Amino acid sequence: MRTQATFRIGLAVVAGAIIAGCANSSGSPATPSSSVSSPGSAPVPSTAPSSPPAPVPTTESTTPAGTPPTGKPLPTITLTDKPPKEPTDQQPNTGWVAGMVTRGGKGPCYGLIADDGQRYALYSTAGIELAQGSRVKVKLETTPLRIYCGPGTLMAMTEADPVK
Repeated sequence: MRTQATFRIGLAVVAGAIIAGCANSSGSPATPSSSVSSPGSAPVPSTAPSSPPAPVPTTESTTPAGTPPTGKPLPTITLTDKPPKEPTDQQPNTGWVAGMVTRGGKGPCYGLIADDGQRYALYSTAGIELAQGSRVKVKLETTPLRIYCGPGTLMAMTEADPVK
């Protein structure tokens, strides 16, 4: 039963392609008289006169190679002799940062919003106890660990001091 349905769908697709003119091999749009033909007979050629399309002037032929029609050169990759000495990626700030604890406890994960508005997800195995809502000054370092400690930039917390 399934093969009959598949056969019927295939037959319907082929019939639709023939009626729509997709099976026309001349490349010109099919006319109703040439697209409908009986099985076993050759298709009737179209009687409509065909004229070659007029060439369309383009701006690409008048501009130098590698230059778009706007006149600006295309961007290219500049190669350097040596790799850069400084990292080119934007690295998070390290060092001492002051802010408010948003997720406290004894760790290992904490949350902090710095005074500049930056949100940090802090990780420390030192067992430092931070109270939620307290203001602290923490020393941050980048961490190679890829764990989830909540929303924010993941950093390692090495020290924490309360702000009075």
